[in-house]
Amino acid sequence: MTEISGGHLVARALKAEGVEAIFTLCGGHIIDIYDGCLDEGIRIIDVRHEQAAAHAADAWTRVTGKPGVAVVTAGLGTTDTVTGVANAFRTQTPMLIIGGQGASTPACQVNENMAQHR
Repeated sequence: MTEISGGHLVARALKAEGVEAIFTLCGGHIIDIYDGCLDEGIRIIDVRHEQAAAHAADAWTRVTGKPGVAVVTAGLGTTDTVTGVANAFRTQTPMLIIGGQGASTPACQVNENMAQHR
């Protein structure tokens, strides 16, 4: 059986929903989604800030009538999209924000490692 990555599954799902482009600020956590989007023929539009990605996804939906998607990194990258999401909510514009994070170490193991380095 051929293995497929989570990022490629995300891209397949986006393609199945009619997504033609994603707006993003490049980050290591979400590179696998980019690889999947390239394989699925989804345009990757790089912006300078996560907030711009959210506003662009909102605008894309309003202008084209097709799903607007912002793909950002976890944590602050996702937090930076809040204003764009609020804007879309107020105008009832459907959009999707994907906040990605790479594989992580279980929290208990991280805490043990931190304790060893003190």
